[in-house]
Amino acid sequence: MPEPSDIVGIGLAGGQGVRARPLTLKAPGYLRSKAAMSFLGRRLIRWVIQILSSEGIQRYYVIAHGKENRYQIKVMIGYGEAFGVEVMYSPVKFDPLSTGSADSTLRMLEYWDIREHALVFPTDSIIDFDLAPMLKLHLDSGAVATIAAMTREPDEVAEKYGVMLADDEGRVTEFVEKPTLAELRAHFHAETDEEFRRLPLMTNAGFYLIDTARLREIATHPEIEELRRTRLDFGKDLLPWLVGNGHRVMAHPVRRIGDLGNVRDYIDTMVEALNGNFESVDRLLGPPIDPEQHVWIAPESLEMRDSTSGMTLAEKIAEGHVKIGPAVRIGRYCEIHPGVTIRESNLDDDIEVHRDTVIERSQIRDGAIIGPSARLYEAVVGSMSEIRSEPFNPTTIEGCVALGDEVTVYPGVHLADGVSVYPRLKLPSGIEIPPGVEVTGPADVLRYL
Repeated sequence: MPEPSDIVGIGLAGGQGVRARPLTLKAPGYLRSKAAMSFLGRRLIRWVIQILSSEGIQRYYVIAHGKENRYQIKVMIGYGEAFGVEVMYSPVKFDPLSTGSADSTLRMLEYWDIREHALVFPTDSIIDFDLAPMLKLHLDSGAVATIAAMTREPDEVAEKYGVMLADDEGRVTEFVEKPTLAELRAHFHAETDEEFRRLPLMTNAGFYLIDTARLREIATHPEIEELRRTRLDFGKDLLPWLVGNGHRVMAHPVRRIGDLGNVRDYIDTMVEALNGNFESVDRLLGPPIDPEQHVWIAPESLEMRDSTSGMTLAEKIAEGHVKIGPAVRIGRYCEIHPGVTIRESNLDDDIEVHRDTVIERSQIRDGAIIGPSARLYEAVVGSMSEIRSEPFNPTTIEGCVALGDEVTVYPGVHLADGVSVYPRLKLPSGIEIPPGVEVTGPADVLRYL
């Protein structure tokens, strides 16, 4: 019987990261793949490969799409040398032919003559699971496909996630696409609010164990061939077709899935991981310097002296001049000045945080500078960005605000409630940007002055 080490991985990395802007923008008009987004100091695809490799998978096939996407992925993971695994890529000639994730996967199965069981996985999500029990269910049940399922509450599911209905054995019987709360209540005949809130609703996490030999046979079915001419996606097309045509599709609950498709989900996943709620991430982060508070600080930053006090960060922590934790990761060569408070946040490398700044539930990328007395809450700050701030004219950024790379925000600016700013823009003092606005260029900056 196959073991986890016998499973091959098929990574879906062809997405362009449009919905995740500006987190995926390197420059105006230049999109990163979502797999290239930074998360806790590493690119997402590197996290995924390391998590799956720790579960035993040693051979990977990556489905890329387009020159930039393929180049970005290859720069980050190459052919697997840095991970001790083997990585191969979809041929360029398949790019214009693809009609969806399942269609591209079927082409890969044929091209590389893949006959082993495979785990199809997205390269823009973090998973916390054990492969061995999922594989056992898959093999024992004789399933064509087994879906990693995340159990969620109705309020979280409504109008955001598709729901899988399954029998007592875990066999999927129906897919319900993004139901409303009213539809969920009617479908499950919940009589009380308490009963309704406790419903264990299974959502598709996007990770699929597949029987490649049987799927290659199914690919010759006339209905599948017809679907492939226009669109064959896993979640929207192939899996519902398999269930509807009597093929066994199973659902296997996993501990946790981190969705990173927008700023809110990105921040929530980051905070959960920093609080130790993703065992897979916890293992790879290594031992924290403060296990009770879940604080990781690189030695280079602990030894850094700030230009205000001349003290090292380790000294300031010991004497209470800074407050760091809970749930904080600080990368290398970060200069943290006195009076700073950091909670539930990630700071990458080479960041300078000036005195009396407060950073909570935020992600700060490499090389950013945060001025004195700034207030950041639920913010994502891009690489090399500068948040200028003054003690008597502080800058405030709060409420799922995202700044692209090399953005400059001048003192006294207040950004809130879902504002996003594209790379390399300057937001002068006095600007007033309404909630939810995308600032995409200089014309937008002038409009809100």
